Amino acid sequence: MSLPLSLLICLSVVQLSMGEEPVEEIIKPKRVPLLGGWADSNPESRDNQEAAQYAVTMFNTNSKSKKMFKLVSITAAKFQVTNRLNFEVKAILGKTRCLKSENHILNNCNLEKKQLDCVFMVSFDVRKEKYELRSQTCKNLRLQKLV
Repeated sequence: MSLPLSLLICLSVVQLSMGEEPVEEIIKPKRVPLLGGWADSNPESRDNQEAAQYAVTMFNTNSKSKKMFKLVSITAAKFQVTNRLNFEVKAILGKTRCLKSENHILNNCNLEKKQLDCVFMVSFDVRKEKYELRSQTCKNLRLQKLV
């Protein structure tokens, strides 16, 4: 074996022995929820936003209020995978000044002071590409005064 080749092999061995840990040991695997189990989800994800918007649309359709409500924020979200995608979305809705009877574009409606704290259970049938509002629970959100 020639001297340059021997030197190259020795340097390679030294470099490998001083190197960092293999990448496989550094990267932590993501936790994948079990089928049928609930997992926390990013409230800002597109899926949660779409489920929440569907829930607000159905809320406005079924509400006895003369004015429309719109999504202010999503405070928490979970999802579950079964034969459907199930979403539990905790959201704040704000009452708007727009009347339901006037067919307004909801994003253009100004908010009033009244807000609701809601939990929506929404399912999405992947095969039919259709949402369904399974349940909703809303209560008045008391605005806290700064003292």
